[in-house]
Parts: sequence; structure tokens; C-alpha cells
Amino acid sequence: MEKQSDTKLVRAAQAGDIFAFNDLVRRCQTGIVAELTGLLGNIHDAEDVAQEAFLRGFLKLSTLRTPYNFGGWVRQIARNIARNRLSRDPRFVDLDEHHVIDEYSVAADLSIDDTDSQTELALLALSRLSSKLRETARLTYLSSYSQNQVARRLRIPLGTVKRRLWESRAKMKKEVLSMSRIGRSAEPVKLVPDIRIEELPDEEMEVNTTGPGLYFGTVLKTGHLEVCHFFDYPGGILTQIVQTQVVRKVNIQDRECYEVLIEHSDCEPPEPNILDYFNVTDQGFDWVMRVTADATYPRTRFMKEGEELFPSSYSCGENKDYSARVVDLTIGEKRYGRSLAVFWGCENGTPAESFYSSDGRQVLHRRYVGPEAPESQNYQYAGLMEEERKIFRGREYRLWYDTVLME
Repeated sequence: MEKQSDTKLVRAAQAGDIFAFNDLVRRCQTGIVAELTGLLGNIHDAEDVAQEAFLRGFLKLSTLRTPYNFGGWVRQIARNIARNRLSRDPRFVDLDEHHVIDEYSVAADLSIDDTDSQTELALLALSRLSSKLRETARLTYLSSYSQNQVARRLRIPLGTVKRRLWESRAKMKKEVLSMSRIGRSAEPVKLVPDIRIEELPDEEMEVNTTGPGLYFGTVLKTGHLEVCHFFDYPGGILTQIVQTQVVRKVNIQDRECYEVLIEHSDCEPPEPNILDYFNVTDQGFDWVMRVTADATYPRTRFMKEGEELFPSSYSCGENKDYSARVVDLTIGEKRYGRSLAVFWGCENGTPAESFYSSDGRQVLHRRYVGPEAPESQNYQYAGLMEEERKIFRGREYRLWYDTVLME
């Protein structure tokens, strides 16, 4: 009976019920704190670790495969945090490990309405951090990278990671308190807009694309400019903004090419600007050259003719290179209606799904990761949400990031 009750509470908490999660915490908190006190030697550090374990458990609740075992699952999270502390220093705890945001008590103290999801408040607060703080906190708390892994990925010292985490916690707690007291700010947040995809299984469709769809340079017309946002999972947090502009036509190796300037912003670590060159052929859009503006010198790569060729049209069904189906697509407040979803790139374990509107413009790009994908510092398959997955040809892929055309 106890297990069945825990299962119901977990399901309710996964649906955003703060009080259900608080009930789960109350059931196992005393036992976890007692065990941690034995491990760490004092109740102050034990309570601190327990709070962090419950915070991490809440943010990753959607990944819990055995709802009846919530207590054992969060207890193991707490043990891992405690062991990491002890391995660093058995007597002292780093400054960044204190002042953990305790949204559970914040919610109770401020009587947050049950319509306000505790997870949503935490994500909103995280999304409003500066790009440096936001990416450091996102990788640590949502993607479960260790601090050393975060330091390597962001190419910064470990001490900088610790300082950023401490500052992030302080700012997030202030944001949560502010949003709880006065309601959410009208300021736009950096979370992925609501994406609604309705399958239209009985319909057929073919689209003639207006460009290669690489970094959303989807209209090869001089002077055309587009802006897209990258949102990484779990959490759907903004990780970079990319602006692409078709600058001019130039001649490269006796081929008339469009020069496309790609500029990155609001990302950590900073990404260099890029110039891409595309030639329009009867077969599609031929990627001819890429020039990367490195910090010290530009790097140029020439593609062999036809090496990177993007089709000029897609149609329903499966072929060797892709499969496509018709959907009804809405992103945020914008309804695109009948659109073609093209799934491609399975051979490298990180396939993509590109969504084209009826006029041939790419408006959404989704990237997935499979269990057999090569190891990378950019993603962790086990850390991605099981709920956000796609089954293709008997293989499961989990959603890694969304790229949304904004303007």
C-alpha cells in the first residue's frame, strides 16, 4: 500500500503538484538526514546535502523510472553528493556547496498557488541569469555534469565554476522570491516556446526549400536575415542566439555562391562568427566553403564538389537519406499549419528533425541523441528526458535541443 501511495504522489509531482512532492520529502527526510549525519559527522552538513538532493531530485523527477522507489532514488542522490564532498575534503565544504536554493520551503513560506509549478519557477529563475551564469548552472543542475566536467566544457578554471554557481544560487533565490510575491515579470524569459505538433497521417505533401537550412539560412536571397534561438534539454533553456544574413553573391572556384554570415551571441563559451558559401545547383544547395573567425586567425575549409549537398525538395515517405511526414505545427503564438517534418542523419547516432512550412522555410530544427551515439562533452544520453523521445526504426532517441526560428 505504501508503494502504491508513493507512486501516486510521484505521478502528481511530475504533473507539477508541489504539495505532493513535499509529502514525498516529509516521508523520507528524517531517515536521509540521519544517514547523512553518520556519513558527514554533523547534522548541519547533513541537512544541507539533503536539501541539495531534494532539489536535484525535483528537477530530474521526470527521469524516475520506478515511482514507487522515490525514497531509495533520492537517498542515492544524497549519498553521491555526500561522498563527493568527503572525497574533496573530509573536514571542510567548499563555499559553493552552501546557500542551496530551497524552493520547497520557499513555496511553503510564501503560500505559492498550486497552479504555479515549483519546477517552472526554478527554470524561469535560471533562464533569467546572464549567459555565463545560466550555462554553468544549467550544465550542473539540469544535465548533472560534475564541476570538473563543466570547467572543461566551458574552458574555464574550476574556481570560476564554483564562483558562478554560488552567484547563480543567490540570484535564482532572489528571482523565485520575487516571482512568488508579485507574480511573474512581463520580461520575456529564455525558455523554449510551447511547441505543438499534431500528426496528419493521411495527408501527402512536398515542399520546395528556399535554402540549405543550415543555421536557418533558409532563404538564399541577398539581404535576407534570420534569427534563431537554441534551447537545450532538459529544461528547454536558451543556450545561444544565432543570426544569419545573406550578404552577397561571390565567385568561388568558378561557382557563383551566396555568402552567408553567421553570428553567435548570448552563449557560453563564446562561439566564433562564420562565413558559409552555397552554390545553387539542379541537385540542391551545394555547400562550397566555410571560413571560421578563430580568436587568433581565420580557418578555411573547402568542401569537395557535392560533398555537402542539401536537397532542394522533400516529400512524404521514406527514402535512403531521410523520412518525412505531414504535421500541423504551432510554435508559441504562431501557427504554421500544414508542415513537413523531415527526419535525417541517423547514421551518426545524433539524428535531426527539420520542420518546413508550406512555403519551404525551415522554422524548427530538433536534434536527438541515441544510446549508441559517440561520447561527447556536448550531451549525456542518460541525462536527457525519457518523455521527450522519438522511436525510429526500432531505436529510441532522446531530444537534445530545439532550434526555433524567431524572426
